[in-house]
Amino acid sequence: MDQLFCMRVFTRVAEQGSFARASEDLEISRPTATQAVARLETRLGVRLLHRTTRRLSLTEDGRAFYESCVRILGDLAETEESLSSARASPRGRLRVSTPHSFVNLNFFPALPRFLARYPDLDVEVFLTDRAVNLVEEGIDCAIRALDIPDDSTLIARHVANVRWITCASPNYLKNGGTPKKIADLEAHNCIRFISQSTGRTVDWRFDEGPEKRTFTPRSNLGVTSLEAAAASATLGIGISQIPDALALPGLRDGTLRPILLDSVASAPSLKVVYPSNRFLTAKVRAFSDFVAEVFPSDGWWPEIAAMAPVVSERLR
Repeated sequence: MDQLFCMRVFTRVAEQGSFARASEDLEISRPTATQAVARLETRLGVRLLHRTTRRLSLTEDGRAFYESCVRILGDLAETEESLSSARASPRGRLRVSTPHSFVNLNFFPALPRFLARYPDLDVEVFLTDRAVNLVEEGIDCAIRALDIPDDSTLIARHVANVRWITCASPNYLKNGGTPKKIADLEAHNCIRFISQSTGRTVDWRFDEGPEKRTFTPRSNLGVTSLEAAAASATLGIGISQIPDALALPGLRDGTLRPILLDSVASAPSLKVVYPSNRFLTAKVRAFSDFVAEVFPSDGWWPEIAAMAPVVSERLR
């Protein structure tokens, strides 16, 4: 049991807060994980972890040693990766978190291509709209369409721009009329998207030239998922504002029509994120490259760009 192995085990135990979860993540036995940390403590002559029946936590010495381990292991991984990534084929388990909406987008239909390309990868996809804690939950990377704060512990790779598309079913527009300007929305049933984190209705966004405008939707229906907002529009309940990738299936089959295309606004870009204390591994790099293949980098699906060529050129 060498020093580097013990350091790897210790960092994972510290991140997971559990010997059981760390040993499962590293695919070793729990006694092996316990022994590795005990050897480190004996070698260093300090206690690294506070152990109780309920939880584990780092001691002051443990936290300082953890930060050193992360830096050393990161440097080692970067060196190994720079030498071998060009030759090595991604292998092992890859745990990915994606939004629920990705089941119905181009991502899942394209997934067989990724699996066939890397047969030595065992991919586990966790579908959730929650911003999971990648380290604590043992997730290698996540696809997110959220702004990442500058002080985040995550590294984000930009994949694609995203646009807000305001749309409704042909029947709804036939019966209620098509809004020609933002103010016209006041006379329509505009499906409310309610943030699960704040419990409040999210304003719609529009760009009119250099001016950015917002509109507070009002309707007899509020939903807590953008997929439900898209479905509500398809069913003719009202008008919804949703990301372009969610609108795309309905635009393709004619169950949705876009409106106010001269005021399309940008949404937070699509990103693949991974913890900053882990070097970009070959399997995460391969996955992020795959996601970039699936989504158009400039944020304009050909079908939507064809509907608004002037706007798409302006926003590029």
